[in-house]
Amino acid sequence: MSGGMTGGEQEGGTPGARPAGSRRPGHIVVGVDGSPGAAWALDWAGSEAERAGAPLTVVVAWSFGGFTGAITKKDDAHDLVRGAEARLAAQHPGVTVDHVLSEQPASYALIEASRGADLLVVGSRGLGGFRDLLLGSVGQHCLTHAPCSVAVIRAPEAPVPAGWGDGRGRIVVGVDGSEGSGRALDWAIDEARRSDARIDVVSSWVFPGTAGFVYSVDVGIPDRASHVVDGAVDHVAATAPGLVVGGRTTEDPPAVALVEASRTAQLLVVGSRGLGAFAGLLLGSVGHHLAIHAHCPLVVVRSADRA
Repeated sequence: MSGGMTGGEQEGGTPGARPAGSRRPGHIVVGVDGSPGAAWALDWAGSEAERAGAPLTVVVAWSFGGFTGAITKKDDAHDLVRGAEARLAAQHPGVTVDHVLSEQPASYALIEASRGADLLVVGSRGLGGFRDLLLGSVGQHCLTHAPCSVAVIRAPEAPVPAGWGDGRGRIVVGVDGSEGSGRALDWAIDEARRSDARIDVVSSWVFPGTAGFVYSVDVGIPDRASHVVDGAVDHVAATAPGLVVGGRTTEDPPAVALVEASRTAQLLVVGSRGLGAFAGLLLGSVGHHLAIHAHCPLVVVRSADRA
């Protein structure tokens, strides 16, 4: 029901509950555990759902055992859901919201709930162990195994420029000529249309075997990288003529170049697999590096055939 708040629980077959994995067009899923990172993820997911006109599901995992990455009391889980729904109702009243409570480990609960979804949103750190790490084990598990695209939301290191959404926001996209980076570019175009942001395309032309990184994209030569960037810029111009788009190439390894570019971006977008080594993995080493070190929210766009 558009514009309203709805509730559902995975357990007990509560009337109105949304079975985990049921498809809803444009559906966004966000994990909440009471941590500051989850609060940032919830706020970002609410804004994204509002921009996209998408329904949003809040997922909370709880357990009697108190294992890493889960709330330990059912009452606490219910409190988190109520708090999340109240926050979303106040900040994004037009977004349709439901929830899933799960006794599974947090990473499994999130992956199950995201089946059929378009985007899974997680915070960069939660309530699990090793809280000094920039990305927790739940986030890493979701990046590797989620059946949909994943957004990793980090608290801003500096105030976000007031222009986000009024034409001064900046979305950085990593491209290498692969199908994965093409999907990432299309995702960024849709996002830029909704938020009236500009797109900056970045590609690396690291020579094979010279960078010391097994995850080098190895576009190979400057001309090839320039061709990739020019093609991406032309694609944006043809697909969305009103968007402001720029592009550049760099000698830096892809992960290094994109981390640096993220310092002044509101969003960094990459594909789940590129042209580098170990292309059969669901998420390449570049993506994992960015999830840990990027200075802004990261979206890893997964192939639709994995959803």
